[in-house]
Amino acid sequence: MDQERRDFLTSAIAESAMTSDPIRDMRVKLNVIKNAGSSKEECVFALEELAFHAEDLDEANDLYLLGGLQVCCAYIKHQDPDLQYRACDVIANAVQNNEKVAMFVMESDVLEGLLKMVDDGAHDVVRVKSLYAVSCLVRGNEKALAKFNSLEGYNVLIRALQSRVHKLRTKALFLINSLCADSPEQAQLYHSMGVSEQLMALLSTPPHADVPTHDVSTLHALTLLSKLVQTCDVTLPADAEKTLQALVGQLDAVSQKEECRMCRELVGDSQVQADHIDR
Repeated sequence: MDQERRDFLTSAIAESAMTSDPIRDMRVKLNVIKNAGSSKEECVFALEELAFHAEDLDEANDLYLLGGLQVCCAYIKHQDPDLQYRACDVIANAVQNNEKVAMFVMESDVLEGLLKMVDDGAHDVVRVKSLYAVSCLVRGNEKALAKFNSLEGYNVLIRALQSRVHKLRTKALFLINSLCADSPEQAQLYHSMGVSEQLMALLSTPPHADVPTHDVSTLHALTLLSKLVQTCDVTLPADAEKTLQALVGQLDAVSQKEECRMCRELVGDSQVQADHIDR
């Protein structure tokens, strides 16, 4: 067996051993991102592997006990956006359905840092991934939501809805939708902040060329608008019927049946309200 083949098999065996021992593998990857001499490529790979491990609840807890989350959280302040957003992926995966890890994030300044990056991140991908991490933390977690609201995170979401970054708007819509579906109080809060008007403005804006034809943000916007109409007794504006009928004309009646249905229901609601006012 030549040396090249021997080295390849040695590397493969070592990699297999680490895969079967996630704690050992996480220790190795943490040493990489803690080592100032590691290359960017090495750190990128290490963070991706840690994000993979963090998808597992037990391994996320192990990562926390190893001090790995503290290290990864420090990376959200890194100057390199490729490392920043991958650190956000680690946090997002680790906090989901994990009270221990979520509590660590809430008790540190991580949530504040994530919200600031959603607002002020220099790169779009960092802003999007930061909001993804925030969403993973606060959805279904009353304590995290209380901390989020105490930091006026709702204002961050409102600003994200106004962003030129399509993916950021979509994630903001998804999170607001989730919060309002879980709590009438949250629905009232976002209604009071003018979200219904923003949704109508979004639905009346022609899609940009880079937005996919079957855009999930349309479904999120219509679902949220329907929720606000039902929960908060929202009166749609006078031009709502025209806007929604125009939107139906843009939608694919086969693959976007749900969107078309909601548009027609909302048009019916707006007509009832208009007739009521006329009488």
